[in-house]
Amino acid sequence: MDRATLTLEQLSARVEEEIEKLGLLGAQDDGRVTAVPDARTIRYYGTLGLVDRPSIVDREARYGQRHVLQIVAIKALQVMGLPLGKIQERLYARSTSELEALVESVPRGARGDGPARAAAGRHPAPVRSVLWREVFIEPGLKLSVEEGWSPGTSGADIEERIRSAIAALTAKEGAADS
Repeated sequence: MDRATLTLEQLSARVEEEIEKLGLLGAQDDGRVTAVPDARTIRYYGTLGLVDRPSIVDREARYGQRHVLQIVAIKALQVMGLPLGKIQERLYARSTSELEALVESVPRGARGDGPARAAAGRHPAPVRSVLWREVFIEPGLKLSVEEGWSPGTSGADIEERIRSAIAALTAKEGAADS
């Protein structure tokens, strides 16, 4: 389900299923934080940059598996006692595989210790902090490069890979319009 096919309500229901699988329902110590985010909360996460912008199909926001992972990761980190500011730092520019690893690292079973669990060191495995540099190529297109990256292949190979990536992205957009 990599395609953005979920409505906002379906996204919330899917997140609830995933949170339940992880045993996080009812594990939140802070009464101000809900276990399952509603539509308003999901939109708020988007304004904070915690959740990617949705695709728009027929003037309706559509979400995919990456959005599910992002929200589940947010909820898992909240259960561990982290405030949204710290969660932003931990999740910023994470790849889908890094989000999957973070969600998978959430301990199964006993939950609900919140800050006590974090203090005891039983929190998700740390996600490596990565600094990213961004180059805006044109409206709607930017290139993100990990700080310290240097080309391992020739410039022509990189140029060809970028062309292929852009071709793949534009092909998917064309296929979705059909």
